[in-house]
Amino acid sequence: MGRLAELLDEARAEVREMKVDEARKLLDDCDNKLLLLDIRERQATVLGYIRGATQIPENVLQMHAETVIPATEMPVLLYCGTGVRSLLTAKTLKDLGYKDVRTLMGGFNAWKDAGYEVVSDSSLSPDQLSRYSRQIILKDIGEEGQLRLLQARVLIVGAGGLGSPIALYLAECGVGTLGIVDFDTVDFSNLNRQVLHIQANVGRPKTESAKEAIQRANPEVKVITFEERLEPHNAIDLIHDFDIVVDGADNIPTKYLLNDAAFFAGKPFVFGAAIRFEGQASVFSPRDGGPCLRCMFPRPPEPSDAPT
Repeated sequence: MGRLAELLDEARAEVREMKVDEARKLLDDCDNKLLLLDIRERQATVLGYIRGATQIPENVLQMHAETVIPATEMPVLLYCGTGVRSLLTAKTLKDLGYKDVRTLMGGFNAWKDAGYEVVSDSSLSPDQLSRYSRQIILKDIGEEGQLRLLQARVLIVGAGGLGSPIALYLAECGVGTLGIVDFDTVDFSNLNRQVLHIQANVGRPKTESAKEAIQRANPEVKVITFEERLEPHNAIDLIHDFDIVVDGADNIPTKYLLNDAAFFAGKPFVFGAAIRFEGQASVFSPRDGGPCLRCMFPRPPEPSDAPT
């Protein structure tokens, strides 16, 4: 038996685990004096919580238990996501002298799976909370990060082998506006790797094909298409309304042109290149004190060294 299993067994010997139907009946009783505590982190509670719960992360509760639970006789019901952390935390509270500490068996997940009421004070819609839930629970993203993604505007130059997966991933994670620049049409030979495009779209502009694929993947995403080649005369105008510029181009001159335009416009430039089984990627943001692509490689390689 592992150490965690031993700790859980010790906790179960002292802490009462309540099934969700039993907990619901108790919470529905207007005369109950139960203190319901949700000990998950904010990025989890934003997806929903049990009505009436006080939200306080586990580590904060353990440090400030006397403030949160002023009387050792007060009945307390803890829950986390699955019932494991709340069980261990309840054992800690018992050790601190709290006499009536219980935990919700199976945690919030069991409550939700039982179909009982879940509330949320998030500014995200229920569909958004569901769609992006697996990234919202990450500390580096959370609700604030997801809202920033939904407001972001990203320009992708090239809807081919690089631009296709970039566009799909950005769309699926909830980037609000995607710009697609490409002057080419879908060719049959593109279909083995350019995942935005399907056989029915052979001969159509890649921008149209890309827009349809992106909106199939995530109808919330706004797609702005530019069926034109990136040139010195239009580069600044094309990137002007976007927050970040992403390189999905298949040739070195376009990559350098995009770098230069991003440099003068003060936009972060995400560089990418691939040939056969090799690839490179980097982020250049001179505005934040770093170099640009041309700073690192002042002279583009010879055409014979980088044919595509």
